[in-house]
Amino acid sequence: MVEPQDHKVSSPDAQDATAPETSPRLSPEQGPSCPLFPDRETLLTRITQQIRSSRNLSEILQTIAWESRAFLGVDRVKVYHFMSDGSGEVIAEALHPHTLPSLLGLRFPATDIPPEARRLFIQTRQRVIVDVDSGQKTSDLLPWHPDQDHSEMEDIRHTPVDPCHQEYLKAMGVSSSLVIPILARNSLWGLFVAHHSQPRNFNERELQIIQLMVDQLSIAVAQSQLVERAQQQAEHEAALNKISTILHSQCPSQQREKEAIAEILQATKSDGIRLYVALEHSSNYFPLYTLGVQPAIPIIEETPFWKKILGITHPECESCQQYETDLPTPQDAYHLQTYHVANVLDHPQLSSLSASFGKIRSLLIIPLQYHQRCIGCLTLFRQEVTTETLWAGQVNQDERNRLPRQSFKLWREVTKGIPRQWTHQEMKLAQSIGIHVYMSVMERRIKEMLRHQAYHDYLTGLSNRTLFSENLSLALANSHLTRGELVAVLFLDLDGFKRINDTLGHYVGDRLLQQVGKRLVSCLDNAEVVARWGGDEFTILLCPLVNTQKAQTVARQIIAALNVPFHCEGKDLYLKGSIGIAIAPYHGEDTDTLLKHADIALFEAKQQGRNTYQVYTPDLSTYAQQRLALEHSLYKALERSEFLLYYQPQYSLTHNQIIGVEGLLRWQSPEEGWVSPKEFIPLAEETGLIMPIGDWVLQTASEQLQQWHVKEFPPLTISVNLSARQFQDKKLALRIQQLIEQTGINPHQLELEITESIAIQDVSYTIRVLKQLQKIGLKIAMDDFGTGYSSLSALKLFPLDTLKIDKCFINDLTLDDHDVAIVKSIIALGHGLGLTVVAEGVETRNQLEFLRSLHCDIVQGYCISRPLAMAEIEQLIENQPLSVQSP
Repeated sequence: MVEPQDHKVSSPDAQDATAPETSPRLSPEQGPSCPLFPDRETLLTRITQQIRSSRNLSEILQTIAWESRAFLGVDRVKVYHFMSDGSGEVIAEALHPHTLPSLLGLRFPATDIPPEARRLFIQTRQRVIVDVDSGQKTSDLLPWHPDQDHSEMEDIRHTPVDPCHQEYLKAMGVSSSLVIPILARNSLWGLFVAHHSQPRNFNERELQIIQLMVDQLSIAVAQSQLVERAQQQAEHEAALNKISTILHSQCPSQQREKEAIAEILQATKSDGIRLYVALEHSSNYFPLYTLGVQPAIPIIEETPFWKKILGITHPECESCQQYETDLPTPQDAYHLQTYHVANVLDHPQLSSLSASFGKIRSLLIIPLQYHQRCIGCLTLFRQEVTTETLWAGQVNQDERNRLPRQSFKLWREVTKGIPRQWTHQEMKLAQSIGIHVYMSVMERRIKEMLRHQAYHDYLTGLSNRTLFSENLSLALANSHLTRGELVAVLFLDLDGFKRINDTLGHYVGDRLLQQVGKRLVSCLDNAEVVARWGGDEFTILLCPLVNTQKAQTVARQIIAALNVPFHCEGKDLYLKGSIGIAIAPYHGEDTDTLLKHADIALFEAKQQGRNTYQVYTPDLSTYAQQRLALEHSLYKALERSEFLLYYQPQYSLTHNQIIGVEGLLRWQSPEEGWVSPKEFIPLAEETGLIMPIGDWVLQTASEQLQQWHVKEFPPLTISVNLSARQFQDKKLALRIQQLIEQTGINPHQLELEITESIAIQDVSYTIRVLKQLQKIGLKIAMDDFGTGYSSLSALKLFPLDTLKIDKCFINDLTLDDHDVAIVKSIIALGHGLGLTVVAEGVETRNQLEFLRSLHCDIVQGYCISRPLAMAEIEQLIENQPLSVQSP
């Protein structure tokens, strides 16, 4: 809507910058004297002091306008500033009363100063003087630097004034004018214009002083721009710090996100905001947070356009521009894109939704994404705005280049529905906020994941023994308070699982355990707890228990459920289950006693033929006696040379050959036969026998290295595991050094493995011991990495040579994206720390080739070879190159 007003205004000097032919320089004429300024130093000193004393650009511009008008004695001096759309506005003015009308605050169309004139103002730095009555103008080239002597400039041109422009100035009542470009950062910021209603010449002294004042004005403009950018950057940094503090605070999730989006809304000067976070299985996040104006569609993130942004495909449309800032992007930096929709009404993919946006016109969408993983998006809205522009006369665009404007009455233009756009700095701020939001969400998810992993079994998702023990302790405490409430513990062991696991592989075994977990949960009420105790053992907590018969009923239901075949990998698999039951307070009133008695009852159920249950009774001592017998045999095992050291090859994916072996302890008892390490190693740790057994392993491995050296075998490395008790032995380094001197082996061929859980028990002690061992020349490997939750800050301090990825991350490597991400991260972490990375439990060729593609250094597992006796491993090494087994 445009409304004319009865207020006379004029226009800027439109086409003063045309390029005429060069004419000889004329002698300067004397202009009017000005007693206020006896010399230029006084005037410039006042201007310079004003610039230094004031950071307000408007005040500086107005001061220069008044000082210049007073010095020149002209009717009007104005400072004309170019807007981003090319139009200009008079932002400072000094006016002699009752001569020319005021132009202050009025806008002039971009066409009043054509592009060619603007280009000459910048390229040739022309100063233009127009004598309207004579129809002549003088174009004078300006010095390139403020301190350059203008007297050296010889390029002065005298040419006729464009008739259209001559009439243009006459219509404003101007008889003479002076125009000087104002440059800032090598761009045309505006014009300094002096108008006089009478004919007037400008002498050389006046031009020099005015030019110096304009140069000072350019400095003030540049200084103001720098200060403005610095202030905006400081404001943005303060806002970003405040938002980051909120996002990383310990307050509840919903409260934290609500406070954060309120700050983001204010910092980005938006009218509405949406924070959408995609839910995960273990996430406590509320999926959507909104504030301010919103579209009518409840979940707009589920529309096709947003799905493209949240997915991998980027929306390809000219109306939606992908905006990338100049943020640094190192290899490990988060790099987010920002999608800017300038006007939803012009966007073809949003046309069907335009009615839902109401007055919302402009969008800024920041996907919360790192590489190919997108976890949500931050969307900012800005509504339409109504603008009011005061134009210096109504312009007919069709006639502007042919006829001069006859009227300069104030013309008020009101425009509605214009989108309010974001600046470059605002987009950059929004992108930085998106990075902080992404990091905050991922940090919370990682903490939730680690917390979940600490109390849940990674394979089945059930409670682990830690959480089960805590629940049992709580149930027992409640039973003491209620007096009479019973608590039952069921200890379940799967019969036949080992056979299936060894025959069909760990992958099938893992899938089978997951199905078992689901069936156990289906047999229980919501208040009852089932946990994976370890391996193929499960524990069930029944509380509150009405009577002892309830526990036996549940046991029968579980056994019946397990007798139904399991369907896995196209096969029907059959399992049985043995269950031991202990009931508090009859069979114990504390956690350890109750679990121990349930375990004894389980052993009795196995003795009775399996696939049954047994309730604990005090006379069930079979298991305890068996344990004592095993312990007694373990004491004699070293004396009777019943231990053997088997060797599992370690295969280099770089050299495609065996470069080392891991020594694995085996026990062949005359009474028990082959005893599983899972049975005797925990017992050896508990009784302290692990110390002499560990010494025997080190001795045997060292002697084997010595023998291979004599046989001229390639320089292989033997890795042996250190137990927790061994690692805590303060004489460990001394004993190993004596062993090396005794056998004469190269210490670099002996590698000691410690588990991650051992290493993080006492970080300072671990670092001290590992440095002692490395000083001897031994290699150090961290085994089962990824299962002990060690911090990266601690890991980087450990003097290590090798990082061994636990097989739990390898089992589903080709099937589970999360395992892929973890393995990639561990390999990158290891290489970043300069370590050799070994993957354990590699069962298939597909796993091996996938690890090769991830640049893993070494693999170990049944895909290469099972653990072999000494003669077999020697034969395998001699027969290299090795043919990797197919899956």
